[in-house]
Amino acid sequence: MNTKRLTLALVVLAAVFVMVPSVAFANMAIHGNYLTDTDACAGCHRAHTSVSTITWQDTTGGDHAALLVSSATEMWQFCYACHDATSQGAETNVQQGIYEGTLYGTNGGILNGGGFESLDQTATTSTHMYKGSSWGAYGGGYFGTGVQFTSSPSNAGQGSGGNPTSPSFMNGTGNAIKMDCSTCHDPHGSPNYRILRTQVNGNLVGQYTPVPGNPADPNPDGFVSSVETGWPDGGFRLHTPYPGYQPNYTTAMYAKGYNMTNNTINATKGMSGWCAGCHNTYLGSETTQTKTNSLGETTSYQAFASVYNAGDGSGLALRHKHPINVPLTNYNGPDKSSMIVDSALPLDHSISQQGDSTNHSSDWIECLTCHRAHGTGADMIGWASNAGAGSVVDTDGVARNAFPSQNAVPSALLRFDNRGVCERCHNK
Repeated sequence: MNTKRLTLALVVLAAVFVMVPSVAFANMAIHGNYLTDTDACAGCHRAHTSVSTITWQDTTGGDHAALLVSSATEMWQFCYACHDATSQGAETNVQQGIYEGTLYGTNGGILNGGGFESLDQTATTSTHMYKGSSWGAYGGGYFGTGVQFTSSPSNAGQGSGGNPTSPSFMNGTGNAIKMDCSTCHDPHGSPNYRILRTQVNGNLVGQYTPVPGNPADPNPDGFVSSVETGWPDGGFRLHTPYPGYQPNYTTAMYAKGYNMTNNTINATKGMSGWCAGCHNTYLGSETTQTKTNSLGETTSYQAFASVYNAGDGSGLALRHKHPINVPLTNYNGPDKSSMIVDSALPLDHSISQQGDSTNHSSDWIECLTCHRAHGTGADMIGWASNAGAGSVVDTDGVARNAFPSQNAVPSALLRFDNRGVCERCHNK
């Protein structure tokens, strides 16, 4: 290696070590915590010389060049430059679902969100899509029913949209969503927990509210908060370091849904409220699937159901859902104590419980109580498998219990094998 190349290699290596956080900033290291004379922009972008074809979408769906410092063609490839299994840029290895640091979690511990490609040294059995696929959230759209899509070879296993004729993958009926890392996370920072976006699928799930006379310092009004030590009221403010904030990447410390500006309970917010930005039929009670047009005419989705095998055969069915964003005190069965004692399933805590991950009877059940956000290695057999669920049929001979998945052993992002998440609460 000549002197110039050696010097360049050392400079790049030094830059990588500079990017590793020694204190907890607003949204951790290069993500957020920008100052008026920041150099962080240059860590990812070039204004005039970018060769990457990666784009970002505005609120109208228009694509624009992201001007990234990379030859990557998909966002996940760019994010993996730091968050994969081999780079030195980040301690959160989301490829394998492992925390590689020591300050903010257990070294070698499983990340709260799991891993996209493996978890605990086993291949994942389901993941949130992240490789640029076009996807409609299951439980999304007006009806929250399943639609089958054909997977393209370029996105094998990810589901890419296409003709609704192949059983290779089943998606939801909501808007087509371009899925990648930045669909859920804002690399530039957010008032929300884990830099979760303030707008998903066209829904506002957090914001910065302008301050008259001081446009550079808007007030944070987050949607998803945490009980991690040092969590700031309202969420993260722009241009502000938070040296007392201690994220925990391997111990779930989720908070209930709050109006962060005054810490009052709001059951439509929190992590489940954020997830409902795409999976909108899940946060709520039973849903009668009818639709009313602008003229006030109400119809069922019989024609839709006859094509996609949804509903009860006639096109209309009442959907029942497990309650979420509700406290354990709502349940008074004899096995209630097991829900509190077994901390294997994380619950949402009161904001006053900062620094405490212990489950309490007042805590809430939410989406991440049962599921991991990124990926899981849980195994499904018997009735919990795709084939087994398909064998449970209604009186008319139609199977409506099969869970949609591109995998032969669908795990639906569940934390434990089969329906272990059910047994850990209900102890039957």
